[in-house]
Amino acid sequence: MNQEPAPFHKPNVDKLRAMVMTHSFGLEGDLYCPRLGKEGRRLSNLLNSDRRFIAMTNVTVINRVNGMKDPKVYGFIQVNMDSVEFVQPYLDEKEAAKEVQ
Repeated sequence: MNQEPAPFHKPNVDKLRAMVMTHSFGLEGDLYCPRLGKEGRRLSNLLNSDRRFIAMTNVTVINRVNGMKDPKVYGFIQVNMDSVEFVQPYLDEKEAAKEVQ
């Protein structure tokens, strides 16, 4: 009997769909942000933390160097924060308003 593994989930963590850009790659996937401090600041809290790596799941990796050809899909990756140029969350209007409060 084949069972699928349980999805990655921690009780004090929110999942946020985002595009993370590095010099060489575009990474579109789910980020896991700790629920710390003020509600609506989950991405800011993650990016301003002392963490050296951020976890992502369901990630499509696009090579920016070769003209964005042949995207690859990964179930789980960790991204070194030193390589991140910017992060663009995929938010609806309501979620976006919470992030900037």
